[in-house]
Amino acid sequence: MRCELRLREWEYFKATYCGLCHALARRYGFLARFLLGYDFTTLALAMAACDDPGECTRKRCPANPFSKRPCLAGTAFDHASDLAVLLFISRLRDTVKDETFLRGLPSRLGLLAYARAGRRAAKRQPAYNAHVAQSLDRLRLCEQEHTRAIDPPADAFASLLSGLAGAIPDEAGRRILGRMLYHLGRWIYLIDACDDLADDAKAGRYNPIAARFMLEGGAWTPEAKSAVRETAQLSRREIEAALQLMPETRLWPVLENIFVLGLPSVEEQVLGGSFQKRRNRPHERPV
Repeated sequence: MRCELRLREWEYFKATYCGLCHALARRYGFLARFLLGYDFTTLALAMAACDDPGECTRKRCPANPFSKRPCLAGTAFDHASDLAVLLFISRLRDTVKDETFLRGLPSRLGLLAYARAGRRAAKRQPAYNAHVAQSLDRLRLCEQEHTRAIDPPADAFASLLSGLAGAIPDEAGRRILGRMLYHLGRWIYLIDACDDLADDAKAGRYNPIAARFMLEGGAWTPEAKSAVRETAQLSRREIEAALQLMPETRLWPVLENIFVLGLPSVEEQVLGGSFQKRRNRPHERPV
């Protein structure tokens, strides 16, 4: 997506990235910086866009301490750092439950390393911590039962993201952001399932797309691809509609770029079979 961002938008995205990094370190220690990623940055960006953070300040970065970098700050970044820790911890726990002892060992070590941060985040965001557990239980049940309908597991994952909006104090902003994140989560779940189709078939793992359309060996059929494209586009239209209801803060154009230009591009690459190949090139790192 970086190639689609204008210079000013890219600068705001980097300032959001740095703002989340500093919030993670301030609230959870230096080790929490390693949780930082473009996915969490996009979520922080959506949350921050609801209350328009102040002007960029310049702060030193541990990765390059000799120069200061633009950095945004505000309560949205504090909330986003809490939620990022909770989502990361839940991801580790999910891996430990699903994998053998040896394959799950890195996640077990991660849980030990971030145990204190996890307890602190759960104390700060008890409602969302309970919401995460409930959503993951629903998702795990769908996987265990090999649910053939796509909507139940997609709804469970979408609910996981929409719950992030609970940290927004303004009722209107909370409602709009919740709708946006719900359909973003639904879209991510569908496209991720499409991208993992062949790998899941090879490993014998549950895949909702394969289960719904009874695909053998991860091979697409025209009917399945058309149906997935239609429901993914439905969620994208809902995201765009929610975006139009948000206040046009300085971060709004960045979100518009990501959701209106970036998501359709990724969707076509995944459904066209080129996304996996691009991702495997060592010199390319998609935003």
